[in-house]
Amino acid sequence: MKTTKFKNKETLENELVNKIAFEITTAIKNYGDARILISGGSTPLHLYSLISNLHIDWEKVKIGLVDERFIDNNNQLSNEKQIRETLIQNQAKEAIFYSMIHNIDDEKINLKLVNDTYKPFNERIDFILLGMGNDGHTASIFPKDEASEKLLNSKELGIFSTKAPNYPYNRITCSKELIKKSNSTILYFTGDEKLKVMKNAKEKELPISFFINNLENFETYFTS
Repeated sequence: MKTTKFKNKETLENELVNKIAFEITTAIKNYGDARILISGGSTPLHLYSLISNLHIDWEKVKIGLVDERFIDNNNQLSNEKQIRETLIQNQAKEAIFYSMIHNIDDEKINLKLVNDTYKPFNERIDFILLGMGNDGHTASIFPKDEASEKLLNSKELGIFSTKAPNYPYNRITCSKELIKKSNSTILYFTGDEKLKVMKNAKEKELPISFFINNLENFETYFTS
């Protein structure tokens, strides 16, 4: 695993914009389209605004979420809402976005619909941007959650339900095996506390540990 520390968030995000632009344009050149999965949360929102201004062939870019909260897409806590307001704007408004919420009234039906629509990502993923919590969770794969533990010990490929330790409790996440398929994965976080979590994760059994210890095309971008 390659780890790069940047002097500040601005420098990190500028480098990451270039990295993502490269991955997208290379995929379009090689395959005819690009397929990327991104994470929610407050940390990458400014990054997404920067990416939205890239002059690339966005009509050939498929964008999905690594995970989502099982809430209405208009809720302020919705990852989709945040992505639509930051990334699916400007030049990137022509990108093809894949929602994780199709039926808010029935979690099982919704999960089936997501697995059906996410089939392009089962076939190929060119780039994934991951985040990490202070508890060592990534995507919506949490420590001390039965469903998450099952995913970490499973070879199943697809989208699954998990439980978070905080509200909103019901989550939807890509399995570790689906994330593992990505041709390039970057973990992006800020703060010394999360750096300690990442270093400890090399030895402890945290959700992020699997990706740190097992993914070949895995990099970490961080700043204090």
